[in-house]
Amino acid sequence: MSRNVAYAAGEDLQILSFEVGTQTYCVPVGAVREIRGVTPATPLPDAPPFVRGVINLRGQVMPVIDLSQRLGKGPAIDGARQVIIVVEHHDDVAGLLVDAVCDSFIVPASAISPPPALGEEASPLVSAVITTETTMVVLLAVEAILPERAAALAA
Repeated sequence: MSRNVAYAAGEDLQILSFEVGTQTYCVPVGAVREIRGVTPATPLPDAPPFVRGVINLRGQVMPVIDLSQRLGKGPAIDGARQVIIVVEHHDDVAGLLVDAVCDSFIVPASAISPPPALGEEASPLVSAVITTETTMVVLLAVEAILPERAAALAA
């Protein structure tokens, strides 16, 4: 498995799936703190283009990441079903702006495959590809999606 896989190879994994544009993605449920409605973010100067800004989550200031833009699909189009999925990795917390939440379910280990190499390396944003009866879902690497702490401190 990829170095970004946030689960033990050979084990079942509970995931939360969501839509970004017409594509379905997912993250491990263990990385999800909560799902909340969209609130306006306060823009930050010199932030990466995929960071919409910051919001206050019960006293904690956290970045809101436009996941569509982060995945190279262009800025998200505001919609009625949009939500912010609050994820955490170690001490880092961020909100992922997605178009809609789909489902939470357990994926058997046999349905989880390492991402294919696209060129010399696999995308650092992709942990695995999950095959269901009807579709394929991309498991995102939460730690790779979050803004670089070193870059944030240098700005």
